[in-house]
Amino acid sequence: MTRLRTTAVAFAVAVTLVLAGCARSKDGDAAPTSPASPSAPLVKVPAASSQPLDADAHVPRPRQVDEHDAGAVALAWAELSYGYDTAYDAHPHAARLRAARYLTPEKADLAKSYSPVSGPGAQWNAWASHRAWTEAHAALADPDEDAEPDTATRAHRAVSVDGTAHGRDGWKGPGPRLHAYLTLARTGKDAPWRIRETDIVEAATPPTDRP
Repeated sequence: MTRLRTTAVAFAVAVTLVLAGCARSKDGDAAPTSPASPSAPLVKVPAASSQPLDADAHVPRPRQVDEHDAGAVALAWAELSYGYDTAYDAHPHAARLRAARYLTPEKADLAKSYSPVSGPGAQWNAWASHRAWTEAHAALADPDEDAEPDTATRAHRAVSVDGTAHGRDGWKGPGPRLHAYLTLARTGKDAPWRIRETDIVEAATPPTDRP
């Protein structure tokens, strides 16, 4: 693909995402579901859980994963990254930290040092009004058509997440919905796969009624 064609395709994709109401985030925390007011000051918010997890916390537990299977690592990362519990987590980034075990050391360090500069967004606030937790139903999806072929030490995987939110008051609604385009790396053919790059495209979610 020529540079001119690549630029044109990238522009077309960007326009499509805007028109479709999607938010895209590359190698950062998920884009907020509602834009901040231009006049509002940027205030860093806590990235860790608002309180320690206990028996009532509904977050996915780390499970046995074949870390020599790039797809299995990608799915395990997605399930942890988008499994929130708003009764405990102050921000979506708390779940990203729980998934840091599946990142390369460099990317894990970036995740641990990252501080969100905006609130968690309207969708999160709607979940929090029900003290909801989310289940991230993750599945492998078709890879990006421009992705390079896998090698012994690099792989590309796409994951779709269609989540469900469960309120402690009995409410049920949509959870996280997105596509994650991931680049994984490993130091050798016998080493475990780790996620090196993330490109997240969040789907537009209908407004959630408050109780």
